[in-house]
Amino acid sequence: AGIGGGAGSPQLSNIERQTRRPASFAHTRRDFTHAGPQSEGGRPGVLLEPHSPSRLLPHGIAVQQIARRACLAMSISRGTSASASKREGFVDDETSHARKVGGDEILPAPSADKACHARQDSGDAISAMPPGFLKALGRAVADIRRVDELVTSFAYDGRIETEADGETIQAWEGQGAVKRFLANLLSEGGYTCLDVLEQTPTTVQIALRGAAPSPRRLLTLALQSRDGLIERATLRELSPPAGSPPLFAPANGGLLSAVGREAARAEPKWETFDGRVRQKIWRQDGVFAPGNAFLKETMALTTGRLIAVVDETVWALYGERLRAWAASVDVELAAVVSPGNEDQKTLATYTFLLDELKRVDPLRRSEPVLAIGGGVLTDTVGFACACWRRGIPWCRLPTTLLGQVDASVGIKVAINYHRKNGVGHFFSPLHTFIDTSFLHTLPLAEVRSGVGEIMKAALIHDVRIWRLIDLHGERLIDERFHGSAEAAQVIKLSIDAMLQCIGPDLWEEALLRPMDFGHSFSRTLEADGRFQLRHGEAVAVDCVMSALIAEQLELLSTSEADALLKLYARLGLPCTIEGCTADTYKRARDEIIVHRDGLLRAPLPAGIGACVYVDEIDDATIEKAYVRLEAFVTAHPSTKWDVSKGFNEVVSRE
Repeated sequence: AGIGGGAGSPQLSNIERQTRRPASFAHTRRDFTHAGPQSEGGRPGVLLEPHSPSRLLPHGIAVQQIARRACLAMSISRGTSASASKREGFVDDETSHARKVGGDEILPAPSADKACHARQDSGDAISAMPPGFLKALGRAVADIRRVDELVTSFAYDGRIETEADGETIQAWEGQGAVKRFLANLLSEGGYTCLDVLEQTPTTVQIALRGAAPSPRRLLTLALQSRDGLIERATLRELSPPAGSPPLFAPANGGLLSAVGREAARAEPKWETFDGRVRQKIWRQDGVFAPGNAFLKETMALTTGRLIAVVDETVWALYGERLRAWAASVDVELAAVVSPGNEDQKTLATYTFLLDELKRVDPLRRSEPVLAIGGGVLTDTVGFACACWRRGIPWCRLPTTLLGQVDASVGIKVAINYHRKNGVGHFFSPLHTFIDTSFLHTLPLAEVRSGVGEIMKAALIHDVRIWRLIDLHGERLIDERFHGSAEAAQVIKLSIDAMLQCIGPDLWEEALLRPMDFGHSFSRTLEADGRFQLRHGEAVAVDCVMSALIAEQLELLSTSEADALLKLYARLGLPCTIEGCTADTYKRARDEIIVHRDGLLRAPLPAGIGACVYVDEIDDATIEKAYVRLEAFVTAHPSTKWDVSKGFNEVVSRE
């Protein structure tokens, strides 16, 4: 569904305000005055109601009390003093040896020196259980927010597998995937207590327990480590409790739902890593279908709450579906309905979002914000998340064609202030979700705006996209790029092109960027209030003018330039807009030089699907290209738009 706002869009002022979290949310917060021994004088604090008992420390700091006699039956030698353990919230009886819990005798663990620092005599870096692993595991079981600490025991590309009957059932690779698995295991099982039954340098037998009548699960964890970090962990259930299905099974009755199990095995459709951030882009249609736990599990919504910032037009069309989905997967939907129109990428929208983030108050790491809407909405939400508390995790779900083929890639977030994207940051989402089921309700104007960005990639990078659009473009627009193999292929190739060109340099440290094609003039056109161009429309106009300049510079043949103009006419794309003159392009050329560090660095097509850069486009070249353009639009008047087709006018949904 399209970018919100405008005369043809519902204006929603009744922002949903849901401040209560569900009863299943284990860390419910409420204000109170505590006058206990750790908070003398009745200092106001924050009370946590976690899975197991907690105590309040001075200044309202709630720390999990992991006590052997209350929950844990672990005898782990710790490298910290008793006072340090107490500061961390532990009650640690160093004299404790074997314990009986539930009728079982718990054996003392080997010392840290023997169990956690074993190395092979051969001199290589392979080691046994990392120091502090069991301690971190116990903390995570008692307080699921501490899963992050447990995950740091794994190598960045560490792997965890589940096994049954000698067969690997599921595997998760990378710290993010490992965290999702562990968080799901603990939250879905309702486990709150960990018993260490037996330990060797490379394996540990544990029991996980929760509140009655939750069954006690006996598990073996085998570890392969290097340089103190786990490279591979294999988890196997010893035997299921009587009357309970196994935790890990290839079919029904395992750890995750059938939908969730498939999602856990799935890999991102696209993934890049530039040395600093990893982009994960998932292709999953119907993410809000009832019972589909893909979003819940991929985003690791372990608190039971999804904070979603939704474009107001999307909310009007899909709000009830989102509510029904949330109920079906046992998630509380805390919705913030936000404007997302082209002219609402503003400081006012940004501060509105900051106020809403304060209201919904997401947990620092456990409640990523999901932005649902077009590119304007995802850009603005991403910037608000980048700034709120110096950065909170976020994910995006673009609902427009342009958002899926362009804004879904990259880590730039911004608002318009004094200039296009004048204030912004680089801030990567945890995940991006491509769900083309939203496209069938897009206005045709929004579909064509997306095609403007698709043509950019076709002209400068991938001739296969050009051929597909040339053969099927008119039909794909009518079908709103939904439901056909050709539509799926165009979307895939467009995202591929973006990732190939910008994936290795998400921070724009190099300024010769093929995907800056279509953006030499468009920034000025978008910023000019007379035109009211959508982003993809401005890019489309820019691509035509840039191609005609390439023709004047003998980089693009006349036959190729003619084919481009005719294809634009067939697709219903703008070639220019009323009021745009040769002087407009000259001004835009001068303005973009500032953005590109004093050089023009203009990418131009060197034939269809190839790119060259030029640092000089003189006035005479612009004037010749403009005369050529005017001759074409005179013969094809539908390619010269006016403000009646702008983003603030009534748009047909035919």
